[in-house]
Amino acid sequence: MITLYFFDHESTTWQQRKLKALSDGFQFTSPIWIDLSEASSEEELHVMQKLAIAPTMLEDFTRQRHPPKFEAQDDFSLLILRGYADPDFSELTESAQVNVLFSRDILISKIQCHDPLLASQLQPQLAEKKNATVSDWVKQVILAVSASYLGKLLIFEDELSELEDVMLQKGDDELMSTMMRYRSVLRKVSRNLAYQKDIFAEASYEELHPMSKMFLSTDVRDFYEKFERLHSMTDMYYDQLSDLVDGYMSTTSHQINERMKVLTMVSTIFIPLTFIAGIYGMNFANMPELMYKNGYFIALIVMFFVGLGSLIWFKFKNWW
Repeated sequence: MITLYFFDHESTTWQQRKLKALSDGFQFTSPIWIDLSEASSEEELHVMQKLAIAPTMLEDFTRQRHPPKFEAQDDFSLLILRGYADPDFSELTESAQVNVLFSRDILISKIQCHDPLLASQLQPQLAEKKNATVSDWVKQVILAVSASYLGKLLIFEDELSELEDVMLQKGDDELMSTMMRYRSVLRKVSRNLAYQKDIFAEASYEELHPMSKMFLSTDVRDFYEKFERLHSMTDMYYDQLSDLVDGYMSTTSHQINERMKVLTMVSTIFIPLTFIAGIYGMNFANMPELMYKNGYFIALIVMFFVGLGSLIWFKFKNWW
């Protein structure tokens, strides 16, 4: 079902209509917001054809998953953004995708988000008894997308500090697994933010960029700075997790080496003792030492001093 919103100047209120199709001569006071979040593919196609949207933009807008991008053709511009819809960074189930097609008078939106609260925040806000412009709506959507990352990144900063303290005191494999999951999610988040940062970086540095027709240069610069800051924070947290993982791996390797050193020293001590015991355990008839009255005690004493000498040598070499 197509949902259409328009501002009625007589009642100074926003009006909402549910439509299956747009009539050939539909006339409403601008701005108009057409919400296709609940529309079928046939209804989407009908709206795009009625507004003469370019086929390439139509294909990108209707795709279920598409990397963030900006494209401008004729009177309409296409902006695809991705918000963060999960409660934390322990697992990334699916990003909130926001597709908006807009001109000076018309906004077409399609929001795919499994979090109802975030989905409502990503929609243009209709202020009661107050008209708005399409650029205001698009700006609200951009700011809502950036805010979906910022709040969770700030919370994660505290979690990361606690995780670092725990790892320094009593790190274990379970915490190691948690950090690996965090790293995997942050890598994907960083990729989404890099796409979105580049969109506004290009717009802020090109004077004739199509986005400059809809927004002030200060707004475009603000969009870029928000996503650049989010991208930097994500990379910084990813690097900190990598340092914790590397530190845990180094500590674990050091502990294994210490254990192996002890086992090696024990093996080194017992190898000559085993050699002596092996020789005198042979069943040859002509072994003169077997006839010695105190041979057993002599063998034990020799073995004792061999072991003691090995320990003294290890201590002299500072191996223990």
